[in-house]
Amino acid sequence: MRKIAEEALSLLRGGRSFAMAVVLESSGSTPRDPGAAMLICPDGAITGTIGGGVLEAHVIKDAKKAIAEKRAMVCEYALETSGDDAIGAICGGRAKTLIDYIDAADPSSLSYFEALFNAASGPDVSVLAVLASAGAPLSARNQCLIRPDGTVAGGEVFDEETLAMLLKDHKGAGTGKIREKDVYFFPVGTAGTVYIFGAGHVGQKLAKIVRTVAFRTVVIDDRAEFASRARFPDADEIIVPVKMDAPFDTLSFGPDSYIVIVTRGHAHDEVVLTRALRTDAGYIGMIGSKKKRERLYENLLQKGFTQEDIARVHSPIGLDIGAETPEEIAVSITAELIAVRAAKKKA
Repeated sequence: MRKIAEEALSLLRGGRSFAMAVVLESSGSTPRDPGAAMLICPDGAITGTIGGGVLEAHVIKDAKKAIAEKRAMVCEYALETSGDDAIGAICGGRAKTLIDYIDAADPSSLSYFEALFNAASGPDVSVLAVLASAGAPLSARNQCLIRPDGTVAGGEVFDEETLAMLLKDHKGAGTGKIREKDVYFFPVGTAGTVYIFGAGHVGQKLAKIVRTVAFRTVVIDDRAEFASRARFPDADEIIVPVKMDAPFDTLSFGPDSYIVIVTRGHAHDEVVLTRALRTDAGYIGMIGSKKKRERLYENLLQKGFTQEDIARVHSPIGLDIGAETPEEIAVSITAELIAVRAAKKKA
C-alpha cells in the first residue's frame, strides 16, 4: 500500500486525477486476495496490481469509465468463459472490486493519501475501511483510514452515523455488514519490519530489495560511515548505536519483526544473536559458515540457551538458490522473508 499512496501523492501534487481499485472479495481461483489495490490513470497507466491478465484489463477499462464520469463503481467479475458477467478467463474464480474516483481538485484527497502513506510506512497497524455496495449510491471516494488511536483520516466522505459505526466495528476482521451497505476492513502497515544488523555489502543490497516487497526497513550498524543516508537512501530508519546490541534496550521486537544478522564479524553476530533470541521476533536469520554457526551455537548452549532456542535461527540464511554475490544473497534472504511472512498470514 505504500507504493500506492506514494504514487497517489505524486499524481495529486501534479494536479492529476485518477482511479483507485481495491479488491473487496474473491472466491475460487483469483490472482490476488482482498485488499490488493492499484491506481489507474486516464491513459491506462497503472501503479500496483490486482493480478494482471484479463481481470486487470477489465478493471482498467472500467476505471477509465469511472474517471471520465467522475464517479465510483463496484464491479463484479467472473473468471469464466460463459455467463452474463464472464470476462473470458478460465480460472473459475470471482472478484468483487471497488473503483474509486480520486479527484485532484478535492483538497481532502491529498490529506487522505498523506495519512495512508504514513500508515503504510509505519510500524503500527491502521485499518483501511471501505464501504461499497453494488447498486447503492457511492461517493467519489468510499474509503477512510482508521488509525490505532481511533482517529480518522478521510472520514469526510461518510455521514456521521456511518462513520460512528465504522469506528465501532473496525477492529473486526474481514467483511461485515453495516445496515444496507457492505463494509470491508483491511490492515495497513502490517507487512513487517526488517531489522538489518550490519550495513556492509549484503545489508546494503538487502535494504533495497526488501523495501520493494513492502517491508519496513531499519538499518543498524555502529559505524556511522557505513550506516549513512548516502548508502541507504530508502531505509525507513537508520540507527548508529554505541554497541551493536544497544537497540534491544530501546526497541520492541514482536511477531512482525524480522531480524537479519549480517554484521562484519562473528563476535558482533554472537552479541546480536544472543539478544535476538530473548525477543519474540517472528524471524531471526544469521549469515555465516557452518564452522561459525557451530561455534556460536556451542557458546549459546553454554549460556543456557536450548536446542529449541537455536532452532529458531535461520542459518544458513536465505533460500538455497546457489547465491554467491551480495546481490544474490540479498535476493535469497528476501525470498525467505516473503515465505515466512506468507506462512504467518495462513496460520
